[in-house]
Amino acid sequence: MNARKVFLILAVLLLLGFMVGAVSILKNNGSPLIQPVSAGEIYPLFFCPCCGAPLDKNNICCEQARERITYIDSLTVAGESKDAIILAYAKKYGLGSFVDENQGKEFKEQLIAQAPASRPIISLISELYDFGDVSETKGIVTTLFELKNEGQKDLIIDKLDSSCGCTSASVIFKGEEGPRYAMAGHGIENPTDWEIVIPPGESAQLKVYYDPSIHKGFRGPATREISVFSNDPINFEKKVTVELNQVD
Repeated sequence: MNARKVFLILAVLLLLGFMVGAVSILKNNGSPLIQPVSAGEIYPLFFCPCCGAPLDKNNICCEQARERITYIDSLTVAGESKDAIILAYAKKYGLGSFVDENQGKEFKEQLIAQAPASRPIISLISELYDFGDVSETKGIVTTLFELKNEGQKDLIIDKLDSSCGCTSASVIFKGEEGPRYAMAGHGIENPTDWEIVIPPGESAQLKVYYDPSIHKGFRGPATREISVFSNDPINFEKKVTVELNQVD
């Protein structure tokens, strides 16, 4: 084989390598290809809301853990990057889902740095209410939290959740109350196709219900949290807390 043929073969191989590399970059919008990530790398970053232990596919303790593990699996199968999976998970289940609280804080700082100035902003006038003494014999008690869209774009609330089945919540907007949500995965079917749109500058109310009959015979202090999920790019999970002392 003469030198000219060798040169031509090498040139073709180099050209083919360049074309493969260019296609790979274009497939990822001009960035290097995303390195695959395994679901096993993601599980231990988040804890099970039932027992507080890191998620573990070999030790699923409840339906909530199963749902979260299945969600992580679906994101890894779709080929998402590690950061994209963490963001999607945090948006769905909240920044408070991290095993390491500092990691959650660091992630929120990144969100703040990246958030556009023109965005929806969820604001709560108060985030804590004390029911005082709650009698099991007198039944359900309720309270209202005022929430407002202080941003420049529509605020969309599409899910609520609570830390216990005894506590549920709904959103009231322009006099109409939406469906009630309680702790997911504990025998309660929460809506999956509901949302409320609150324009900039307008307000709504978060109505919280506590039912003392859910824990019959329980006596003493209790603290419950309610999560409001929205399209606020920073506070996509906003929490309020109710406290009480359950008596006869």
